[in-house]
Amino acid sequence: MSRGLAGGSWSEFCAKVAALQPGRLWRYAQAGDLPGNGTAIDGTLLEELVAANAGKNVVAFTHKPVLGDDAVAIENRRLIAAAIDAGFAINLSADTPAHADSLAELGIAPVVTVLARDYTRRAVRHRFKRRRDEWAETIGEWRDRTASLPRHTPAGRRVAICPATYSDATCKTCGACARVRDAVIGFPAHGAWRQVEAAMAARDVPAGESWGFHDHRTMAEVIAEGTVAA
Repeated sequence: MSRGLAGGSWSEFCAKVAALQPGRLWRYAQAGDLPGNGTAIDGTLLEELVAANAGKNVVAFTHKPVLGDDAVAIENRRLIAAAIDAGFAINLSADTPAHADSLAELGIAPVVTVLARDYTRRAVRHRFKRRRDEWAETIGEWRDRTASLPRHTPAGRRVAICPATYSDATCKTCGACARVRDAVIGFPAHGAWRQVEAAMAARDVPAGESWGFHDHRTMAEVIAEGTVAA
């Protein structure tokens, strides 16, 4: 990865990050990943970004492989742990709560996971945002409806549902993903994430039942198949 915001160079992007006010919360690569080609993180580019972020608070996520004993995963773990130690918050992204347990057991970074759409507070979504989305159920109705859904991973880690999916909270007002924490933050599949929900459904495990997705296709495989079919 050598391009930054609005098609600028990586150095220009890092300069913009460095120019942010101390304490500023910002989000890195909303639709991307850590710098690097393929599965490997580019350590030099990441270190430049970490240095630029000094004194700021970042929300970043990665799907780069970190599990296993292959050289890429080992180096990715090292780079992520070093970034965390330097104050650059990277969240390891899991496909399921069971996957989240595996990532959390590494002990190198906080973890987030995808949840079934059932966890999302129902809303009327307006296309093109000409009107603000409107909640279709009260917060009490949402809590009652989702009360029976699992709130812990298979290993017992607490799953904290992203407040932006059931309230008017934003990344700016919450900031939980910019901090190292024990809880796994869950993001219910919604909107453009219909493929994610389809991937979960492909495992034939309804929301509220066991998180253990053994002997099933991975989310990446299901999404890839759906993309080819389209």
